[in-house]
Amino acid sequence: MKKKINKLTYEKSGVSIKNADKLIGNISKKTKNKDSNVLAGIGGFASLYALDIKKYKNPVIVCGTDGVGTKLKLASKLNEHRYIGQDLLAMCVNDVITSGATPLFFLDYLATSKVDINLHTQVINGIKKSCDSIKIPLIGGETAEMPGMYNKKDYDLAGFCVGVVDKKDIIQKNKVKKGDILIGFESTGFHSNGFSLINKLIENKSLSLKQSFKKSSLGKALIKPTKLYVDVFELLRDKLNIHGAAHITGGGLTENLPRVIPDKYAAHVIKDSIKIPDLFKLVQEKSMLSEQEMLKTFNCGIGMVLIVNKNDVNKFSKIFKKTKYKPRIIGYIDKREDTQDIVYE
Repeated sequence: MKKKINKLTYEKSGVSIKNADKLIGNISKKTKNKDSNVLAGIGGFASLYALDIKKYKNPVIVCGTDGVGTKLKLASKLNEHRYIGQDLLAMCVNDVITSGATPLFFLDYLATSKVDINLHTQVINGIKKSCDSIKIPLIGGETAEMPGMYNKKDYDLAGFCVGVVDKKDIIQKNKVKKGDILIGFESTGFHSNGFSLINKLIENKSLSLKQSFKKSSLGKALIKPTKLYVDVFELLRDKLNIHGAAHITGGGLTENLPRVIPDKYAAHVIKDSIKIPDLFKLVQEKSMLSEQEMLKTFNCGIGMVLIVNKNDVNKFSKIFKKTKYKPRIIGYIDKREDTQDIVYE
């Protein structure tokens, strides 16, 4: 008798090309690129984008990449995956715009043990919807099935944003000077920052996703996606000269503000102006973190900080008077007198 041969196929090893193709097909059908600069998008080996150099005398490409960290664990616990795409886009785009750049396009990378058509379509549709909201194309991406690397329905995300700015319009720290004013824009919550600590509080039952919070549940408050600040910069473009911009993520105000300030200066932050939201106070209470530790860990209610000339503050206020934003002065720039690059008053 001939020995029976047990053929080991790619699909038997845990990878379904059919499912991956179906997932890409679902997204491609909904992705009709209205941007005439997109020459080739989803489905090919590479995406092509034609840069309109007539708009820029000296175009500078600005790039940013990031993920959403352990907020993915929270999304899994809540079985809520519609908003994690906005988190991914925002973590990349909000970094890119701090240089004064206009975002051009976005790419994503999704890795999982096994493609789940329903679950992962929700995730990528969330990315696509968020890209549409700021009028940039989801130009391409990658979906990787890696059985044995991830458990069950676990997945990971990474994003890549490319923007452009004219060299003369780059927001650089050398523009910052003594007397400049710090203007803070509110966050929608924890954004995609600090969830390793929050997940630990949930695991040890110090917090419950089902507990009541602000006429809703704590879970719904925590899953709120990261705010996109693209329109803030669009409103100010050609109207006001921004001296500095800081996206407040991991490290909070304490670590992120000094990144956009020259070494000879210090950021003076008026603590009472921050108005730490109740959601952060709850986490502070359960984790027993000091105020100093909170400001060095979380955004504490401020997701973006702009640095502007003190003489432009009234003009700044008029621009935002009839918008959804309620920016507020949270401090000022002064000469550094010691080793501290940020001072809380």
